[in-house]
Amino acid sequence: MNSIINEIKYNEKNLVPTIVQNYSTGDILMFAFSNQESLEKTIFTNYAHFWSRSRKKLWKKGEESGNVLKIKNIYIDCDKDCILFTTIPDGPTCHTKKISCFHTDIDEKVSQKPLIKTGVIEQVFSLIEERKGNTKEINSYTSSLFKEGLDKILSKIKEECDESIEASKFKNKENIIYEFTDLLYHMMVALSFHDINIQDIFQELEKRIGKKKKDYTLDE
Repeated sequence: MNSIINEIKYNEKNLVPTIVQNYSTGDILMFAFSNQESLEKTIFTNYAHFWSRSRKKLWKKGEESGNVLKIKNIYIDCDKDCILFTTIPDGPTCHTKKISCFHTDIDEKVSQKPLIKTGVIEQVFSLIEERKGNTKEINSYTSSLFKEGLDKILSKIKEECDESIEASKFKNKENIIYEFTDLLYHMMVALSFHDINIQDIFQELEKRIGKKKKDYTLDE
């Protein structure tokens, strides 16, 4: 690892641009600068550290807010003059309490676009994964499901499936959305229990696009 760090092409101030990405959703979260010291600290602690140009000091992301960035992978680009951290964020990354620092679009039409991103499923799944690793969290319903085990999770899926069917029969749109959301959530808990990533489901769906009907196509 140290040999790779030594190959990084730092700029004239001994800094290297660092992009931070959400490991689960692929969203870009923030941009900062690293130096050799902050990078070594990041690798040693497994939490994102950077170099503050304004304060001229090493800083850990979330050291004050608690919204730390747990490192999953560190990549160096082909020119070795830029770094990418893929991370699991613990709360909003931006100091404005937004999920990402990149929340302002130069296109004024952005205000007319929906606020909910398609990555919301990945964000929920990321939270489920975090709860799985903390079954001692007494105030977390998700943690309690993992603690009680697979039988409890499967019983909830059956319960939510029955309620979703009932909602569909009565054709109440609001209730259908609510019940199917519950069902989807518990299905994701089951996937996490089996150590299956939501991306695996997306990949399977992509495989089915365009297949013949006998192969369980999603097309008409």
